[in-house]
This record gives sequence, C-alpha cells and structure tokens, in this order.
Amino acid sequence: MGSIRSAVLVKRGRIEGHIRPTGGRFAEAGLLPRPLTRFVAPLFGVHCVDTTDRVFALTYDDGPHPVHTPRILDELREHNAHATFFVLLEPARRHPDIVRRIVAEGHEVALHGVTHRSLLSIPARRAVDEIVAAREELERLAGAPVQLFRPPYGHHTPRQARLLRRHGLELVIWSGDGLDWIDDAVDRVAERAWASVFPGGILLLHDDRADPETLKEGESLPRFDKAALTSMILEAATAAGFRGTTVGALLRDHAWVVSGSREKMFTA
Repeated sequence: MGSIRSAVLVKRGRIEGHIRPTGGRFAEAGLLPRPLTRFVAPLFGVHCVDTTDRVFALTYDDGPHPVHTPRILDELREHNAHATFFVLLEPARRHPDIVRRIVAEGHEVALHGVTHRSLLSIPARRAVDEIVAAREELERLAGAPVQLFRPPYGHHTPRQARLLRRHGLELVIWSGDGLDWIDDAVDRVAERAWASVFPGGILLLHDDRADPETLKEGESLPRFDKAALTSMILEAATAAGFRGTTVGALLRDHAWVVSGSREKMFTA
C-alpha cells in the first residue's frame, strides 16, 4: 500500500454531517494550517481521502458469511468493481475458501478483529498483541498481506492506533453507511447508502452482523438481500460516473482525511 502521502485532520462532522461532502475540499476545512506529518497522522483513523475523482471504496464488515459473501462477490464481478472485506478471524477460520476467493478475484482482505469486541474494553498492549497475532493468522489463511484494520464500532485510542501503525497496520474507519445492520426494505437501505457516497468516500456495508446481542427494541437482524443491495449501489454508481474500488487503492493515490475516534458513538 505504501506510506502516507499526506493527511489532513478534520472534525468528524465535516465528513459525516447532514450535507454530503463534495470531495477534494477537505484541506480547506482542516483543523491545522498544513498536512499532518507521518508521525502524527497514525494517531487517527482514516475516514476517506481528499479527491475530486469519482471513485469510492466499497467495504464489508463482519464476514465472511457462507451465503452472503459469495453472492456479493458475484455482484462485484458482474459490475467490474472491487471492494475491501474487513473480516473477523473467527468466521475466516470457518470459511478460508471464501477468504481466498476474495483475494483471487482482485479484492482486498483486511482485518476487523478476532471477534467484534470493542478495543476500548481491552488494555492497549493486549489489544495490539491480539490484533497482530490475528493479522498473521489471516495472512496465512488468505495467502496475501493484510495492511488495514478497522476497529469494531470505529473505537480506538491514539495509543492503540500508534502501536498498530508500528506493526504495519493502518486504521480505517468510514465516511458513510446505509444503516444496513438492521432490517429494512433493500431499496431504502440502498438509497441511504448511496446518499452518503462522495468522491473519495469509504462506504461501510456488512456481509454479516457479528453483534446481534446489541439489537435495540424494535430492531431485527437484516433479512434483505445483501447481494441485491450491492447491485443497487453499483448501478447508482455507474449511472453517476463513479467507480467502486478498494481502500488500499484510495490510500495509495490520494491524500488521507483523518479524524478522531468514534468512542462516543455506538454505530455498527
């Protein structure tokens, strides 16, 4: 993936506010007068990149799932798009064939954790040791390097981020989602997801849900067709002249946009 090109620090509201960013203007909203140095940038998670190019990253959390993930891969191939799969180690152990298929078809395998436990509930050094060991095992399963990590719920501390960077892992959060971790009509989920996409954005999707115990009253697990959701988003992207790619590709080619942790917010 290479080293940090440059990074601008912004308030999270500039990324996830009610008004969708246009892309390529984050430097104007930076909290500091100049880009962060390569020593400071790793304290923060990457939420998107700063570009006007009509490109965005498709990402999937919590899998691999034996049914949903292969069908999502079919849709990605049909639309000539690529994605990053932030997998959990436990299901990856159960479905190594799917992990290898992700890599074989030109997608990116990244780590989401051993389980979906928040890093804020684990001492920093222990959390980092677990993640590094999980990364090594996932690399053996995938037969490919793993360079990206998305902490469950987006939770992390600056110290954890710094230590993970020393081990060659970049923290990746997200800039938009469709609230696809609870059930709804698939067209409404697709509409919400697409409404959050902008040039350089990182879209959070799920090929499974790893924390059903956190469902709130009135919520239910997703029953909609996750492959159909992917197809709808990619059809909207094509119509708008956008291309879906991997997080790694975005980070290689553009300036990073970083912000603080999401420890005050519980999302998914």
